[in-house]
Amino acid sequence: MKKGKIRSEASISITKPDIQFKEEVYIPPFDVLTIKVISFRVPDEDPKHFAIKMTFYDQLLLTAIIKSIGSREIIKEQKILASGDMNYDPSDYEKMCLFADCPLVVNAQPLKSGETNLSGESGDKLFLNKSSSIVTSCQNISCCNIDILPIFLYRDKMCITKRMEPMIEPSILHQKSWDNLPLLTIELSVMRNPLNTHHHKLLKEANYMKLTLIASYNMIVPYNDEYVYSAASKMPLHNETNCGLVTFNQGYRIPKKYRCMSFYPKWESLRLSDNIFTKGDEKIHFNIEDLQNYHDIDVNRYVHNRTDPYTTVWGSFHRTLMLKDSNTWLWRHLRQYKWPLEVHMYGEQDGYSFMAFLDLFQLLYPGETTIRLVAPLQWINSQAMMENCGCDLLLRSNKKGPSTPGSTQKPIKNTGDSTQASTNTDVGYIARPTGSNENSAFVIVEVKLDKPLKKAVIPPQITNAEIEEMLKEMERGANKRECTGRGQLDRDWHATVRSAVNSLRKVPHYGMTEFCNFNRQFSKTRTRVELTTSCWQDAAVYVNNNFVVQDFLSSDELYEEMLMMAHACLMKTTCDVLVGIDNPHELDPVLRAARHARYLQDIPHATELYLQLVVQRPRDADCWRELGTCLLDVDRDWANVCISKSIELNPRHPLTLLSKGCIVFEKDPEAAEIFFVALLSLHPFWSTGWIVANAYYSERELFNLADEIMMYFKKNQTKGYVDILGYPRSWNNELGDWWDYTPLLPGMCPYYHAADLLLRLRAITLAEVCVARALSEAGESAAYFHLVALCCRLRGHIDEALCHIRQGIQKFGEISYMRSLEAECLHKNKDYDGANACFEKAGTCVSAYSILLAIPNCDPQRARSVLVDLIRREPNAYAWMALADDWMKRATTGEGGDADTTDGQKSAKTCAAACAVQALKLDRRAGRAWALLAKLVTPSARRQHCRDMAIACGYQWTDECREMGYHSQQSLCYKVSTSLQECQCKLCSHLIF
Repeated sequence: MKKGKIRSEASISITKPDIQFKEEVYIPPFDVLTIKVISFRVPDEDPKHFAIKMTFYDQLLLTAIIKSIGSREIIKEQKILASGDMNYDPSDYEKMCLFADCPLVVNAQPLKSGETNLSGESGDKLFLNKSSSIVTSCQNISCCNIDILPIFLYRDKMCITKRMEPMIEPSILHQKSWDNLPLLTIELSVMRNPLNTHHHKLLKEANYMKLTLIASYNMIVPYNDEYVYSAASKMPLHNETNCGLVTFNQGYRIPKKYRCMSFYPKWESLRLSDNIFTKGDEKIHFNIEDLQNYHDIDVNRYVHNRTDPYTTVWGSFHRTLMLKDSNTWLWRHLRQYKWPLEVHMYGEQDGYSFMAFLDLFQLLYPGETTIRLVAPLQWINSQAMMENCGCDLLLRSNKKGPSTPGSTQKPIKNTGDSTQASTNTDVGYIARPTGSNENSAFVIVEVKLDKPLKKAVIPPQITNAEIEEMLKEMERGANKRECTGRGQLDRDWHATVRSAVNSLRKVPHYGMTEFCNFNRQFSKTRTRVELTTSCWQDAAVYVNNNFVVQDFLSSDELYEEMLMMAHACLMKTTCDVLVGIDNPHELDPVLRAARHARYLQDIPHATELYLQLVVQRPRDADCWRELGTCLLDVDRDWANVCISKSIELNPRHPLTLLSKGCIVFEKDPEAAEIFFVALLSLHPFWSTGWIVANAYYSERELFNLADEIMMYFKKNQTKGYVDILGYPRSWNNELGDWWDYTPLLPGMCPYYHAADLLLRLRAITLAEVCVARALSEAGESAAYFHLVALCCRLRGHIDEALCHIRQGIQKFGEISYMRSLEAECLHKNKDYDGANACFEKAGTCVSAYSILLAIPNCDPQRARSVLVDLIRREPNAYAWMALADDWMKRATTGEGGDADTTDGQKSAKTCAAACAVQALKLDRRAGRAWALLAKLVTPSARRQHCRDMAIACGYQWTDECREMGYHSQQSLCYKVSTSLQECQCKLCSHLIF
């Protein structure tokens, strides 16, 4: 008998709901990628059936059996042999970034006659055969990789034709030519969901980074097949850490025909074990000169040695997408850190772990997209990795450490977590170098961006018609002009122009045809003067010497603001038009010629002129001081005598006291103190004197005195007690010198001004102290590298000077005054081709000496215009004689018959004679000018007079006696006091007449 339910229980069970509510799952809208196989052509075989499979990102897209066509068979109708599709979410940015690192992989295997009726699933099993004949089956499989990244970014449809290669390279007898390999034609199309429009726009604007690890060289042990070689690095990725780890799997031995400078990189993420068939479409090709070799590694020694057993080849790459946020993160990261790379090799008994720091700072430059690096390998060290790259170690390092038989080790204290320690005691060891010899192992890496992180800024071009319209509109009414720029306290236009004159004297003008006609066309209109002579070059120099430009390149507004702050007002001619020309005191012709000779490194001729001057004016202390400064490059004892004579005649002059103190300092630092004390006592408000005194006491290690001097210096600056002595360091002045002037503008570190003055007085030791103090206070700048290079150059250390110059150019870009100094050093080393290349890179030189050295490298028309402009700006006998040589060259190498009867050549000789006359007006002892006139003037009496004058000036006529005075064999190009045949360099070979 059944037991019945109670009423209350029955009613409860009936009314109890039995419904479960399911949570709604959000399904994002997908885009659909469709792949269609159009044709599969096998030229050297009869049509047969193939099993084809396509995979992408470990996802099977298509598997089918298709029939091939022959070489001559024409496809009448576009029939789709097979098709497949794939759904993907474009909003999944991390996955889309990983899509860039994967190709579409296509495999095709021929079927036997009895397998043609197999289904797609059975065809797919052919690729997974695990029988004993798997090697034979793999030999028949053809493969290829296809880069389909554009279809995810900006392409809606792609039609690709690709040759397929055998998975395992067959023997020589069974190899096919490239034309007989299977040819696959596919069509890809994507259907984009309208709901993903925002994501489509972001992906279309995305950048991508590609890192290719080419090879490692000079490894610690030879390549061994029993070792496992692996490498790892990081790539930008859209996730919480903004980057992801990528690994380059197994490195392999360098093949016989492998070229490290020209190869096809592999898809590393798909190359497993011995499958090295997956080649990329893009070929890497470069020269060793293209490599950024910051550590001066001898790359030629290892790269071109194809039999080197210490080389391991990767030849593979990874790449990833970078959205806008990733670009910003990478920009900030590269400014602070380097990029990590690890290389590991381990076997059953031992193993080695290395790391390298990739300096990718050059990618921050505008327009830069590619950098190829030579990076030395270091022993793995977690602390160094964190300091340089801001991250932990990428892979688990080997704990066995770098210990090999015969390695030399020195005991040191254990400093922390490092795999360099090879014992378990408290004492660590300094391991041997990471290379097989005394040098370090290194890797060659290429990093490439699709778009630069900073676009190259190209200023808009303003046509002449637009300028004319602006001029007409601005000249209709007379508006009051004021200078109201940042930091400009004086609103008076004339005062502003006067203050800008000195800084604008060095701005080059030659090469501008508008400036040649400046006085005739624009001298009446203030507005035309301003537009034609805007001093943007001076502004760029100011920014380059006072600020780290990279700090302001992140924003166009900041960079524009910097230029506006640094913008110099007008050129010298503007001051002449608006303010009026001040008539300076006329220099003595002999003194002016002597300064020109010293400025152009013609020391013997300058000494002769200065001696003539002191004979004429024996009580002039300034002449004796300038003679002593000139003799510092010849004999310091003679110079000491002359400066002592100057200090006897005028014991209060600051330059004389400073020169004498620096000369005594070289021999007895303590005895020189009296001169520096006198300098501070007699000139208490000369700021440069305080800085030099500070450097003097710092060099003597009297730091309390040095600090007290700086305290008084800052107090004087605060109160405004600063006396700027009027000794310009430019052309036609006592402190003018041969190198391009280092732009030192107000606001820079005061040690730079002191170092520049000391170098002009040849007090190199104290100048080096000032440069070192400037580095510690203001950091590196272009002015720092220029002054350090000048210190080395004036000491005669040409190679060290070149090293500092090139390092400065590498850090701060192409700067004309540094390039001209590099060219002068190369010319001093008789590397004339290198000097020519540097002058071409310098472009615009300011120094007359640099201009005259660069003239032979110019084409005749440009050389003539440059000389004419130099004569207009800085008239001197050397420039006039250079122009006379140019006319003589045209007179002796002219075309059209005999040189004496051609009218054009006669006029050229007349012009050359006129140039020689102008040179003699500036320098009466220009022996070459007298010699040239002796060959060109017609009356015999004049020829004899010119010849006698040439001999009196030191010009020798016979080939047996070419030398003039002492040290004439050391003269360089374009000397006015010696014969031209004396110079044997390539630059002057075409000027001999």
